[in-house]
Amino acid sequence: MNVYKKLIIIVVAFALNIGVGFSQTISYEKPEWGAYTEGEDGFLLAHVFNWPEDGKLVIDRAIKPREARLLSEPDKKIKIVLIEDKLTVLLPEKAPDAQVSVVKIQLIPNDDWANLKRYKKANMELKAPDKKENRVVFMGNSITERWVDFNPDFFTKNNYVGRGISGQTSSQMLLRFKQDVVNLKPKAVVIHAGTNDIAGNTGPITIPEIAENIFSMAEIAKANNIKVVLASVLPASSYSWSPSIEPIEKISELNSLIKNYAKKNGMVYLDYYSSMVNDEKGLKKEYGRDTVHPNLEGYHVMEPLVITAIKKALK
Repeated sequence: MNVYKKLIIIVVAFALNIGVGFSQTISYEKPEWGAYTEGEDGFLLAHVFNWPEDGKLVIDRAIKPREARLLSEPDKKIKIVLIEDKLTVLLPEKAPDAQVSVVKIQLIPNDDWANLKRYKKANMELKAPDKKENRVVFMGNSITERWVDFNPDFFTKNNYVGRGISGQTSSQMLLRFKQDVVNLKPKAVVIHAGTNDIAGNTGPITIPEIAENIFSMAEIAKANNIKVVLASVLPASSYSWSPSIEPIEKISELNSLIKNYAKKNGMVYLDYYSSMVNDEKGLKKEYGRDTVHPNLEGYHVMEPLVITAIKKALK
């Protein structure tokens, strides 16, 4: 048995299944490398007795992790990937020099399914816009959330407000649309949703049902005198967290519905897809961090497109 080493990995998990909550005990399959125990409210502790020689720590798929960090390097994220359908944290092959190994897993409670608290404080601190101020809110998922992280100046200088939440589906966005968009009193909103629905993040849903959620957000915005920009779903050839899904044709179908709705209702359709797609109908490698999420270069391609679409909507 290896000497115990000290490690704390903070894994922020998005509870995609409604049944995952803090008030109930969840059973996970006992891992070969150690054991799981309950921690403080909202946390699960994974005790690593045997550090994996190749650095690949396989964790239970039911945990659905979002990110991981070493205690010794808290500012550096560790990748979590699917390897042969196993959820794997890519640890350093050499363990840190300490005596205890622990994985600290944070779970999202089921009483905040739509993550309504995510921007509650930020919304309260955001001042009401001046009459001449063209505030624009970006409603979306991780693609929107990471955009703000990758290029915050783009949002600041253009008076754009990012309200993306990683992992979210259109159903969750619709539930928080009033507080995260309408109540901020923007002149326009950019709605970018659908890829996580197709991935099945919150369970089975048809393409028309996804479209209806997006259209409902658009109609709420219109009823509150907010101009609407409906963005296409980005191309994706696969989802690492949902490998059984084949998204290519589903994305094409959803984008057609969004485009037709925008045209019929006098709204602006923002076509990210055409500029980001490769010959195999996936995300261009030079524009992506993976098969779904843009890198900084990808965001640079998207930025002039969204600026043009917003200007058109505000005319």
